[in-house]
Amino acid sequence: MKHPFLLFIISSFLLSGCELAFAPGQSGNIRLISIGLNYEQTDVRSLNGTINDATELAEALRQLYKDRIQSSVMVQTGSNLDDLRDPLLPTKDHVLGTIEEAVKALQPADLLIISYSGHGLENGSWVLAPENPHGHIYLDDETIDPTVLLSVADLMQALSPCKATVLVIGDSCYAGSFVQENPASVSLIDQAQIFDRAYSAYWDASPYKKGLFVITATTKDNTSKEPIQGNHIHGYFTQALLSYLGWNDETAALENPRTFITLDDMYHAIHENQHIPTEGMYPSLYQHPAITGGAMDLVLYDGES
Repeated sequence: MKHPFLLFIISSFLLSGCELAFAPGQSGNIRLISIGLNYEQTDVRSLNGTINDATELAEALRQLYKDRIQSSVMVQTGSNLDDLRDPLLPTKDHVLGTIEEAVKALQPADLLIISYSGHGLENGSWVLAPENPHGHIYLDDETIDPTVLLSVADLMQALSPCKATVLVIGDSCYAGSFVQENPASVSLIDQAQIFDRAYSAYWDASPYKKGLFVITATTKDNTSKEPIQGNHIHGYFTQALLSYLGWNDETAALENPRTFITLDDMYHAIHENQHIPTEGMYPSLYQHPAITGGAMDLVLYDGES
């Protein structure tokens, strides 16, 4: 039986403690690396919404943050496979090099956002552009060339020296593999279990890893989807994310942009408003977004401060 006074103390701590709202300095810089691949002229199935995802999310954030943001939009569209030296072609070497450059330059008050729209393997690995002009992602033995794969471990290692706050946004299959669980944290999203989990987390001695936040289109055992047809396609997850920000596809502009944005609020909006069910009997017919669990929420934008 739960003790009412104990629940009051824990809930008061969770709902008012300074640990709940973690924000980069409002004067800090924003660094965005937005990655999208449609796999045209490669030997894997092409995608229709990924380039829209990468380019329009970058533009929406540019309009939101204005002169505080520096963006690298790294896309593979098929035609640009002809120039493997292009630093914005999202090969594994180019992506890791861009991340390394950003990590070295960023300071504690800054925010690094890395977004990815493309294929994901069952272990979560991103499938990046091949380093050959023929577009071969598969090897002769019909396995995927490991040089195109950026794994969870690869990304976490690249980010490990980063002084800035980091947000990873993943719209790909099995992207929930990038959501690192922490026994010392508790999510405020699941209201039904908040008090039991809060009690355990409050007294847990495990270290709390601050500064790295992840939001993804799927859990680690679910696939990401996009509409089969349409004039202007986004992945279901990214479409809901852009709508939350106030993005209008037709005008390519933020209309009535929000003045206060947090990661938990963004997750709620995506979960409630994506145009595909979040649960069901058949995994091929739904996708469930995932988010870093934790008592701390990330303040992404505070336009009034």
